[in-house]
Amino acid sequence: MIKPFLYSLLIINTIIYISFYFPFTSPIVHFTASSILLSALFIFIVIIIRKLEINGKQSVFLILMGILFRLILIPIEPVASNDVYRYIWDGKVQANGINPYTYAPIDESLSHLDSGQLLSKFNYPHLKTIYPPYSQWMFLIAYLIAGESVWGIKLLLFVSEIFTILFLFLTLRNLKIDEKYTLIYALSPLPIIQFFVDAHADGFGITLIAIFFYLFSTNRLLYSYFTLGLSITAKLITLMIYPFLLKGRSIKNFIALLIVPAVTVALVYLPYSITGFPFESLFIFAQKWYSNGAVFTLFQNIFNDNFLARIFSVLLFFAGFIWLYFSKKDFKEKTYLIFILFFLFSPVVHPWYITWVAFLTALNFRWSGVILISTISISNIYAMNYLLKNTWEMSDWLLMLEYLPVIIFLIQEEFKFRNNKAINRGLI
Repeated sequence: MIKPFLYSLLIINTIIYISFYFPFTSPIVHFTASSILLSALFIFIVIIIRKLEINGKQSVFLILMGILFRLILIPIEPVASNDVYRYIWDGKVQANGINPYTYAPIDESLSHLDSGQLLSKFNYPHLKTIYPPYSQWMFLIAYLIAGESVWGIKLLLFVSEIFTILFLFLTLRNLKIDEKYTLIYALSPLPIIQFFVDAHADGFGITLIAIFFYLFSTNRLLYSYFTLGLSITAKLITLMIYPFLLKGRSIKNFIALLIVPAVTVALVYLPYSITGFPFESLFIFAQKWYSNGAVFTLFQNIFNDNFLARIFSVLLFFAGFIWLYFSKKDFKEKTYLIFILFFLFSPVVHPWYITWVAFLTALNFRWSGVILISTISISNIYAMNYLLKNTWEMSDWLLMLEYLPVIIFLIQEEFKFRNNKAINRGLI
């Protein structure tokens, strides 16, 4: 009875993904409604996956369904975000031998590159690019493949996603965790929609962290350290897990872990740093932007001060980091939790940021992660309102609906972890 219900849910998922081809009057309304509905269905899919014993052939079939969902959406034009056009612009700039960190898109030095098709499509053309070097490599390759078309980025994301799912599957096997948990990522609508409708670049970085965990699980440490360094050049947030690796290493291992990622990051950033500063827009972003942050918004409401809200959020995050560092949890659990804490305390949390949590939840199953990668779809309402009304309005009620269930599950999981530890020690 359970399996037919699972397949019925997957058929409904397929219909919803195909519905992106329907000529809706307002694509953003359809996008928002679909993402919320798919997220609700996903929770039921996870419940069933948890209950079922799924053999190898069934896992492969269900993984292929996840890949099919991605394929279905590749031809769809972006709906909720225009970031992909900035990716293509950066690729075009590099293809013409120019460092994307040197000039803002509207700088007169780049006026000869404006075809009239890109510059008007993305936000903040007065700022230099914020995207890190590894992503820039992908943007260049995508532009060389497809020019100013979106499908070049999506093609590379599709290849990246196949590798992510493959290495996740192999890592779970190496760690002697049921491979069916690959489906938490493969069937999650969050990466499917964020990468194959709006074509966000986080998919490139997630592949690198998937390869890192695979190499680490096979004890190929030097290669894993190199991949970790490369992942930092794709998304700086992976730097957060670095200190957890350093703890408890032998001297030889400790030195290698210090040197290999650092040299990798330096070598990747160096060519871009000669004629530009890769962190300029990041610093601006970190000081001013805020959107959909949970704890930050709470402090913002209390102090009515952006700076104070950021300070208190950062302090609480570092308190959580120190607690995690000295805790007895294993490395993959610390990685999961530091990402969760980061997004709970961050001033800016876009839906595509949480795709990292989708991967880490598959690697280290927790209901708090499943809930977050589902409720984050509610935040698409802000983008819908912006595109329809040209106003970015945040709602405290929607924020509570997004984050309160996550926090409740997270606290419950921590109490359960403490109780289990006490039982194992014979204290209860």
